[in-house]
Amino acid sequence: MAIKIVTDTARVDKGRWERFVGDHPDGNIYQMPYMYELYCYTKRQKPITFFAFEQDELVGLLIVVQLRNVFPPFTFFTRRQIIFGGPLIKDNDSGILLALVESLFAKTARSVVYTEIRNYRLKLPLKPVYEEAGFYYEPYLTVVVDIDQKEGKLWASLSPERRKNIENLKNDSFEIRELVDKKELKTAWKVLRSSFLSKGRPMPNFSLMQAIINSENLKPKLKAKGLFLNGSMKATVWLLLFDDRAHIWMEGNLLEESEQWIYDGFLWDIIRELQREGVGSLEMGSGGRPGKDFLLRQYKKSYGGMIRETGRFVYVHNWFLWNLGRLFYRWYKKVRIFYFHKYYLKSNAA
Repeated sequence: MAIKIVTDTARVDKGRWERFVGDHPDGNIYQMPYMYELYCYTKRQKPITFFAFEQDELVGLLIVVQLRNVFPPFTFFTRRQIIFGGPLIKDNDSGILLALVESLFAKTARSVVYTEIRNYRLKLPLKPVYEEAGFYYEPYLTVVVDIDQKEGKLWASLSPERRKNIENLKNDSFEIRELVDKKELKTAWKVLRSSFLSKGRPMPNFSLMQAIINSENLKPKLKAKGLFLNGSMKATVWLLLFDDRAHIWMEGNLLEESEQWIYDGFLWDIIRELQREGVGSLEMGSGGRPGKDFLLRQYKKSYGGMIRETGRFVYVHNWFLWNLGRLFYRWYKKVRIFYFHKYYLKSNAA
């Protein structure tokens, strides 16, 4: 049966779209309609949808987001598009996947340097199909904490250092609360921006913050938490909720080196709250590449996390610009870190 590809969201019923994602074994929040709407209202992000139909049945879906994080002319060789948590294919059908990829490249190949698929789960049955389509595989890890267990067992799964820091926090003056007020959310955004800048990472445009505040559909799926010391916000964690899973979307802190241990108590409080609400697992985010990023991975594991390989598939449309972009990004990251320590901290302190 012929596969028909539709790219106009107005021609697809949102309820049908949500059910397809919700019923799919690999369904995740990043392929939901309200995330597509969020991307639409965020500057420097351009989402494009592709729906695969077999007769009248929805059998495949992907949302790709084209990103531009830097200023011209550097955007020319850093143009990229990322598929977060997709594509979603009925029964891992290779024909449906190839039809979606063919439509994707026909529409976007000339406008980006590379395409990256960030899997929610490792899709081994489809790996040969991706390779046939020209993608290469990059091993990537993620760390997941199983919180669907008794609190005593969960506590025992923490490393001795994490438990010690959490116990010490009981003697400290702090406050942890959910952020719902617009003013507090904007303060949290500043904390995130500072944290991203200190590591040289690109930060989404502030328009994303405005889109989040205005999105009624996303609000039940977003949990933003703040850590306050002496009345000042020092850390924030933003989680996305989907079914019985929580995912750390963005996090950052302004804690001094000598105060970093306090962050352990902050995360533990979040984990306990999620457990009380019936959430089964917390995805701590990237665990880096195998053989690298040991410190990042070991830190996240120390919360009782388990390592899971999810992997990424990458298709390079222009190898010259791709290599140039990689060189630029290393330079760009160093410049941002230098700017943070040399100027940003001083200007904010003033």
